[in-house]
Amino acid sequence: MICSLLCALQLAAPVRAQEGEKKAGGRGRFDLTGRWALDKSKSDFGPFEDSPVVKADVTLVIAHADPELKISRREARDGRERTTELAYYTDGRGELNPATLGRVGVKSVTKWDGNKIVATSTLTRRGADGQASTLDTTDKWQLSGDGRVLTQTTSVSYGGGTQTVKQVYRRVE
Repeated sequence: MICSLLCALQLAAPVRAQEGEKKAGGRGRFDLTGRWALDKSKSDFGPFEDSPVVKADVTLVIAHADPELKISRREARDGRERTTELAYYTDGRGELNPATLGRVGVKSVTKWDGNKIVATSTLTRRGADGQASTLDTTDKWQLSGDGRVLTQTTSVSYGGGTQTVKQVYRRVE
């Protein structure tokens, strides 16, 4: 009896882990299509914890048909809404998306890395003093085994070190 139960659990585990995965040639690839709400209690905003931006309610609407990953990011704060449309291509062809701050677009290259989608970019900006600074950014998206939690980890490296922010989203549709 106990042996039968253990065998049944072992056979069911891979099925649960694949619920969020898309049939994309195996290799742990998944489909992020859906509506996602930011779970602030599970997120870690690091050095930006007290920033007004962190107070925003964030919803992602994602359309994912590999290699195309389209994200509509909606922020609602203080009675105002802002929506940003983003597009990534997991085949490494590169993309240009609006910057979070400023007017310059951000060029990135996106690829699969095992069971994660990884976008890397380098941005050079000039400060008020005319000095150029370079920011290397890495965004990683990973889906939980049950397909209900999406974690986006953003690392920004610059001359003085690295800062990391982890945003955890829950599937709402």
